Amino acid sequence: MHLVRDVLDKQLVDKARVRVGRVDGIVLRLDEFGRPKVDAVELGTSTVARRLLIGVGLRTLARERGGGYRLVWSHVADVGVDITVDVERSELPLERWQQWLRRHVLRWIPGGLS
Repeated sequence: MHLVRDVLDKQLVDKARVRVGRVDGIVLRLDEFGRPKVDAVELGTSTVARRLLIGVGLRTLARERGGGYRLVWSHVADVGVDITVDVERSELPLERWQQWLRRHVLRWIPGGLS
């Protein structure tokens, strides 16, 4: 598998085939023999900022601001056109952020909840 081509920026879907985000980063770890293994995938704006921002100060700011979430690789059920994970959307912390946005921002925008 080619991680960058097959995983990075792919759509994540939960058990019910509901979109839950995109893979913004890949976390690797070294096993006992020094070989890299996929540990988790990252979702969130701080991961995108670290990936795209060139200035070291801006990367540090993005890292400190948080907003990202790591999903352990063992939850990945299938890698295809979309990446299927064996969790439900309601179990992910990102769902809380989306609910907050719906309650505090989108409901005030005409057509924002449609």
